[in-house]
Amino acid sequence: MASVVGTWAITTDWGCDGSITGSFNQTFKADGTWSSTPFVHSGRWFQVEGLVIWTFKDIPDLVYAVNLSGSWMAGAQGYETTGGMKGCCGGHKTGTPGITAAAVIAKEGKGSDPSLGK
Repeated sequence: MASVVGTWAITTDWGCDGSITGSFNQTFKADGTWSSTPFVHSGRWFQVEGLVIWTFKDIPDLVYAVNLSGSWMAGAQGYETTGGMKGCCGGHKTGTPGITAAAVIAKEGKGSDPSLGK
């Protein structure tokens, strides 16, 4: 079974319409905590076989859930509130070829935080 522990490049698609909202790096630590860059967030995660779920310490009701397959992940994220925003996400362990940084930067809006959907 693959472990989520390590640093991942995660890309979001809020609304699941096929357009990239943005990308960020997230480091999952063996103690069940995580942190992200360049957007500074942290929280808790857990893994049961290939399912990984994480929550945010600083953003109430935001949850990500992904299926892990080797060095790749794909899943969904959303706010656990009535009518809360939802989306799709995917990523790869850093060091694994993925989408180019230039493509991600071209799609990101300056100052927007793709992990939050805002």
